[in-house]
Amino acid sequence: MTPHNASSQNAPKQWQPPVTFLTDMAALAVALDGIITKENALARDNRLAEIAAMAAEKTQLAVDYDRHVRALKADPSRLHAASDSVQANLKSAISSLEGKLAENVRYISAAKEISEGIVEAAARAASEARAPTIGYAPKTTAKARPISPAATIALDKRV
Repeated sequence: MTPHNASSQNAPKQWQPPVTFLTDMAALAVALDGIITKENALARDNRLAEIAAMAAEKTQLAVDYDRHVRALKADPSRLHAASDSVQANLKSAISSLEGKLAENVRYISAAKEISEGIVEAAARAASEARAPTIGYAPKTTAKARPISPAATIALDKRV
């Protein structure tokens, strides 16, 4: 791919009529909503590894949606120039997407906490397995001090 093609492919679209722009934005929100819905279902079913397969498409849609949001913020007259039905369709799509994203954050946060808990439990188990117990105390309460490889010896001149 030539540099010219790469830059033109990543450049935001030129001016579009408000209806087309807002319809495109709503379509992006609906498509992103669909992917997030699938991702949430996979997370709910604890099939987290399958979520990665959707990352490329999700990223591209998110980038395109973000461009539209920025363009709309820069020129809000596009929203005001559109009909009530186009505005309502866009607001509905955005509202649904925001709800799915909030749900997605909860699932991803829960998965992260579970993963971190497993790692911490494994580290504790490995640490406990390495430390020998002393006396008759339960394993979890009394541990022998680790013996250093070079123990110091006190010499008494009387000996």
